[in-house]
Amino acid sequence: MRALSVFFSLVLVACGDGTTTDDSGTTDGGGGTDGGGDTDGGGDSDAGEGTDGGGDTDGGGGTDAGPGTDAGPDFDAGPACGGMIEGYCNLAGLTCECCPTGGPSQACLCTTVCTTDADCTDVARPTCNRPGMGGPGRMGICTSTTMVCAWGSVCASPDTPIATPTGERPIAELEVGDLVLTMHEGELVARPLARVSRTPVLDHAVVRVLLDTGRTLEISGGHPLADGRLFEGLVPGDAIDGVIVREVATIPYEPAFTHDILPDSDSRTYVAGGVLIGTTLTP
Repeated sequence: MRALSVFFSLVLVACGDGTTTDDSGTTDGGGGTDGGGDTDGGGDSDAGEGTDGGGDTDGGGGTDAGPGTDAGPDFDAGPACGGMIEGYCNLAGLTCECCPTGGPSQACLCTTVCTTDADCTDVARPTCNRPGMGGPGRMGICTSTTMVCAWGSVCASPDTPIATPTGERPIAELEVGDLVLTMHEGELVARPLARVSRTPVLDHAVVRVLLDTGRTLEISGGHPLADGRLFEGLVPGDAIDGVIVREVATIPYEPAFTHDILPDSDSRTYVAGGVLIGTTLTP
């Protein structure tokens, strides 16, 4: 797949034949220049092997037809795999694999697929970074120990109630610049939204959490809580922002989109259904 931005750029330089002789000049009829074997008709320049007809420049493998320039994967095959754009990998045994890193963003790298850490034999990529929902056997990719893939974190249902200074509003109605309640510098204050997201989904599932207050949240399993835990890891008896979780179930998701917001605060948290949760979006 092809995604958003480019972290690599390739510059292709086209080389000419280096000839500056004017064919319509005064030396056309002379054998020494145009008609002569040494320049236009001769083997040394135009017809010869050394320049135009020869293997070293136009017809040869070293420049136009050679694997190092025109036909080789280092130049013509597109961008190398890295950043947000899926590209190619020219190392044996590696393929370009991508994982979500929050909201619509993703990270692509040359790696291998895996189901457990035992599948990851490269010391630079020893961790099998795989989706948490679905149980053992879900396919992932080998990454460094510090890389985080936000599998399944495609956010909240459109009617999720978000606390604002004027009361709760559905998350799907919020826009950049709207004020929401968020933790900033250790206090719950009103701050503007820096980003909003609306992500199309198909055959998606969410975690339905019934709180002890009677409020219900339906949010993707990979969505973080304010303390870094994920919704998919909740069980009855756990607490979210001091409120006890009464019931947890994974259910099919019917709407066509999920939604998330990013407050302009140092915690990047917001209040949904009366409890403080995190976001999948990055500044």
